[in-house]
Amino acid sequence: MRLFCFPCAGYGAAMYRNWQAQGPDWLEVIAVQPPGRANRLREAPLDNFDELIASILPQISELTDLPYAFFGHSMGAVFAAELASAMVQSGLPAPIHLFLSARQPPNLPSPVGPLSHLEDDAFVQEVNQRYGAIPREIIEAPEVLELLLPALRADIRALERIQNRQVRTLPSSITALGGTNDRLVPQPLLQGWESWTDQVFELRMFDGGHFYLDDQRAALILHISETLEAKSREGRKRTEA
Repeated sequence: MRLFCFPCAGYGAAMYRNWQAQGPDWLEVIAVQPPGRANRLREAPLDNFDELIASILPQISELTDLPYAFFGHSMGAVFAAELASAMVQSGLPAPIHLFLSARQPPNLPSPVGPLSHLEDDAFVQEVNQRYGAIPREIIEAPEVLELLLPALRADIRALERIQNRQVRTLPSSITALGGTNDRLVPQPLLQGWESWTDQVFELRMFDGGHFYLDDQRAALILHISETLEAKSREGRKRTEA
């Protein structure tokens, strides 16, 4: 089975660099690298989800020969859900499960105002105040921050543009995940993902804030593995029947 992992705003595939080692042998972790970061730094970052989906759909579609699932954190949750919808519309196999973390669905209004229009200093300050997303060592290294900002700003703009998107009812079961101390995305907002599936929905909370997965990685990967193992058993039973 494969697990495709979608990063939060401004981040890339490196966000999931340790997941393969901590997961079971039967689960292949594939971290998605959006344009404009790391080995795709020469590409312009994309500031809308339609283009983001078009940029990754051909590569993902070639890897659907095995059962697969999506995990997305924050912006990555929206990316994962919208890509799953695009794959179904394209006639491709749907993911067997979506793990959507620390973000409300795009049909719900954001609890905070837009910020992509702010000048760099104010933008960085506001991002850190809301999410605590930019490490101090990057803020204190202007040349590194300069490389990071275009992708981060494009990702934030994409999130702002997709607000009020209609609900996509998916044929995949969904687990919404969040941190118990995440002030930006509390439980009621995570519950909004229930309307995005005609299958089983589950809400799972972990101790921590918006980036609960940093401290709860082992518990999170265990939960994902157990959920997918149960899905695999269900699939085998249906095949045998």
